[in-house]
Amino acid sequence: MMLWLRRLFALFAVLAATAARAEGPVLMIDDPAILSALEQRGYGFAGLFGVEGNGDLEMLYRDAPAYRNIVDMIGADVAALRSEMKAGGRTLYEVTDGNVGRIMDMRWLKTDAARFRLVGIVNRLDRRDFSALRGRADCGEVRLVYRLAYSFRKNGKGKQLSSRMPFNFNAVHSVLPDTDGGCTGVALRWTPGIDEAADAGWLAGGPLDPSGFAFRQLELNAQVVRFPSGQETEFGGQAAYLMRIFGIDGETVSELPLENTPDAARLASDAELKAKLAGYVLENAAAIDGGVYQIPDEFLARKAISYSTFGSVRQANHPFAPLFQPEEFSELDFSGMRLLRSAEALIERLDNGSCQGCHQAGSTAGFHFIGLDDKSTSPLNRLQVGISPHLHAEFARRAAYIGAVAEDREPDRFRPLSSAPPAEWTEDGVEYAEAGAAMPCMMAEDAAHFGEGWGCAGDTVCTPIATASGMRMKLAQCLLPKDSAGMFSGHPCLTGEIATNAAQPFNDRYRITGQFAAFAPAINRETYNCRPPKIGVPAGIAYRGCNDNDRTFAGFKPGKPMPREICGLAGGKAFDICVATNNFDQCLGGAVVRGNRPSCSADSFCREDYMCQAFPPDTPGLAKVKGVGFCSPTYFIFQMRIDNHTTPW
Repeated sequence: MMLWLRRLFALFAVLAATAARAEGPVLMIDDPAILSALEQRGYGFAGLFGVEGNGDLEMLYRDAPAYRNIVDMIGADVAALRSEMKAGGRTLYEVTDGNVGRIMDMRWLKTDAARFRLVGIVNRLDRRDFSALRGRADCGEVRLVYRLAYSFRKNGKGKQLSSRMPFNFNAVHSVLPDTDGGCTGVALRWTPGIDEAADAGWLAGGPLDPSGFAFRQLELNAQVVRFPSGQETEFGGQAAYLMRIFGIDGETVSELPLENTPDAARLASDAELKAKLAGYVLENAAAIDGGVYQIPDEFLARKAISYSTFGSVRQANHPFAPLFQPEEFSELDFSGMRLLRSAEALIERLDNGSCQGCHQAGSTAGFHFIGLDDKSTSPLNRLQVGISPHLHAEFARRAAYIGAVAEDREPDRFRPLSSAPPAEWTEDGVEYAEAGAAMPCMMAEDAAHFGEGWGCAGDTVCTPIATASGMRMKLAQCLLPKDSAGMFSGHPCLTGEIATNAAQPFNDRYRITGQFAAFAPAINRETYNCRPPKIGVPAGIAYRGCNDNDRTFAGFKPGKPMPREICGLAGGKAFDICVATNNFDQCLGGAVVRGNRPSCSADSFCREDYMCQAFPPDTPGLAKVKGVGFCSPTYFIFQMRIDNHTTPW
């Protein structure tokens, strides 16, 4: 293993920020115990609204006018989307056992059974580059991530039911500069001393001291609609996510513009405004190339809807692509730029810098930070990894940036595409790692538009998975050749085409065009069969049943590379039946069938539309695979869907 890659893995172990002594800057806190302790110290969601108490949402909706206003605005957005989808032939239901669309039940945001739990804290000192564009002399941001969670007893006195939902608020705080106006002291504050531990006390008294930062805005990313795979039989399911930013001033709530995210509909209907935006792009192409730019507010949207599956290639998540043709930027000279080599690349860079573009490329289910589970979560509903591949890749860049600031050096301000793999960041430049199996890559014809790129690791080859009408780039992943002896369960096996419906993205249609792997005619324990998307597996999955060696994790040996597949958990017939009958607590008990899945861990991620699920602690032989999980289709995991949860009402 390359030295720099070993260093990166060691760095990530530090970044997870347990109570052990850190050996570098703390970039992320995701330990549930530390976060729970911080909530008790005043960092809970209710504190954002000046409300004391346990933070239950019935109380908050009643006693905090600003929260009530936010919920009502979200409710109006959800109602508008519901009407739009109904007009497009897609009726939505809060509660259903049919293969029809499901919509967020807004009562979850007003019940005493739910609260927004602190699931993460992120150090974003590097965001000072964007503050400078706004004329703010701060040292970047601290972000407190809250996720919707519930807990209540069935029928008021029975079994305790609890879970989380894919509904996140991100409370963004500006970090105040040092007394001399610099950021060196801020950077150093995030590194514990030799005898210090990055626990709740150290955080609250140091980098999270409230006197050192000020609330700026509240950002929302929330799944609000889901179409099941039984309805979307070739897509393997779909979901829509609402993205908003709220300003809070006492009881007053304002809608803030989404960063670098155009109001595409307004721009498409206003030629003069669109031409003005094109002028901005031409004048600021060098900044866009580096990834640090701020499109003026007059062009920006106040809300956006992002879509999955195949989110990285859906036109709805590329708002600039329908607005501009490459010919409109033909006068630009790309020869001196670092990343961009063509107008096509410029448009793709702009799309990737939008909210929906970033959150559907290199992400996990439309999120970059999901958070880990506390002990109240069912063992069959827990995540092994709570961040996206993009966030994992970002840590090395952010650590290098903070290190430069701490040493009073000029940092490398360049931002890669969100689909890029990890890289080594030094004063001499950036060296990308090769992308692992099923990770994103660019086909040669697409990569030619970019000055920086990466290859596929080992025995994998960059292979297109899906194309979409109206899109110039393909969704491609580092995959094995069809006849490879290294085939593994969970590997994609189908390619397809998306027919884009620009006016109604929820009516995009996906058509399977071919099978390229896993040709066994039936499920067996020796060779691989291609399982279809209609069972909830986008792009299909190669599948081999578990044998006795798989069940005992015989292939996992200390000091040896992690095998690509592992005998994890599959839904099974009992799970399918209980999901169809809306019986949540029985569903989890039915998810006990063993089946091979891709293995995953804190430094080995699942492909797009899949995520790393944790094994239940009573799994036989679990000690052999400590820290390893298995890749599940996103919506097989209850906490990543808004529907079919047992409700307190």
